[in-house]
Amino acid sequence: MISAQSLSEYKWKNRLLVVFTSSDKSNEFQNQVQELNKEIQGVNNRRLKLIHALPEKHQIILPNVSKWEDSKLYSQMREEKTSDFEIILIGLDGGVKLRQKEILKTKKLFDLIDSMPMRQAKLRKNK
Repeated sequence: MISAQSLSEYKWKNRLLVVFTSSDKSNEFQNQVQELNKEIQGVNNRRLKLIHALPEKHQIILPNVSKWEDSKLYSQMREEKTSDFEIILIGLDGGVKLRQKEILKTKKLFDLIDSMPMRQAKLRKNK
């Protein structure tokens, strides 16, 4: 479940893609944003929010950029201490669905989300 109090407001409303880097100038982070921007309609259709988490603060990047907020998200949720880049996908239920240390391609992301029961139900309902 979502362990960071600041993310609990998104439970059942949005899926969260949280990118952890030690610097706001991270090349991997910029590449991840570019990857998602190529398929922004798919990102929006899947109710995804992209959050950039640094050691002392975080901000929402997609669909709209928010101001930086002080947070402990980085220290609470980050597991991979040997890499400067970690990304996790948090489902609508607040559970971690994916965790990896490299750029997440939109095809892999969308395939994973589209295989989830709540997404399947929504797709069936919309047919």
